[in-house]
Amino acid sequence: MKKAALIINRKSGKKKKPPVEYGVLRALHGQNYEVEVLYTDGSDAKELAMEASRYAELIVSSGGDGTIGEIMDGMVECCSEASLSILPAGTVNDYTRALGLPLDMNEAIRNLSKPQKTIEADVIRFNGRHAAYLIALGDFMESFTGVSSKVKNRFGILAYLYAGLHALFTMKNYRVKIDADEEKVMSDSILTIVANTSSVGSFDRLLPEARIDDNHLHVINIVPSTPKEIVEIIIAAFRGRLTEHSNVHYMRTKKLFLDTDRLEVMDIDGDAEDFSAMDIEVVPACIRINVPEGHAE
Repeated sequence: MKKAALIINRKSGKKKKPPVEYGVLRALHGQNYEVEVLYTDGSDAKELAMEASRYAELIVSSGGDGTIGEIMDGMVECCSEASLSILPAGTVNDYTRALGLPLDMNEAIRNLSKPQKTIEADVIRFNGRHAAYLIALGDFMESFTGVSSKVKNRFGILAYLYAGLHALFTMKNYRVKIDADEEKVMSDSILTIVANTSSVGSFDRLLPEARIDDNHLHVINIVPSTPKEIVEIIIAAFRGRLTEHSNVHYMRTKKLFLDTDRLEVMDIDGDAEDFSAMDIEVVPACIRINVPEGHAE
């Protein structure tokens, strides 16, 4: 019998959710898996993934983007041979969006019963650790991730416009240094993103050129902007044309050095952490992500 591990972060997301254990166990038992269920509050997801990699052919993540990142960090560190399936139990679920997988939990669980193929996904290495898809600096991104999916679905771009303009009253500029082989940037900024997915901050097409298996980092830096320019930037982001705006600097690279003059906090896969200067690089094709056969991103 094959072995699988289900890692559940019961603190992920803002709303109480029905337990997923029964549905996952039923789906995986039907695929001839013996399943061990492991629980985390997020702080030990990396260690649980490393432990599960000793015996499991399949690891299933039920949590948000931060949980996925911690699990991937553990799998890469121990050179895991397991594949990874993802259940969207977070607030934003950018990684699920980027894969084009369902955001509905019941549908995602049903997908576990279907024949699977794998995508060889890249990860982001920074200062000896690994992120699934995102390193972000600045207060601007938090204004969008804090808006509920219900409000976004109801009001669409108006919800983003309101959040972005409201953030103007509180966000602070910083000086950023980006040093890549392709070019060097020293600029005032309100937002800096290093990512490898199209969906960032719940904008499904913030970086439409990015794919989790394209072996590149996608970097944007937004300079301080007027209210009118903020509106233009949000509309461009909503339409998948952010990188065309004159206040947005965009580059593709495989590695870079990133530092700022005053930031104390950064965002790693949706979770806040203490900031430090970083050497960042893409690690190609090191995690096998399961998606249903016939699935197209």
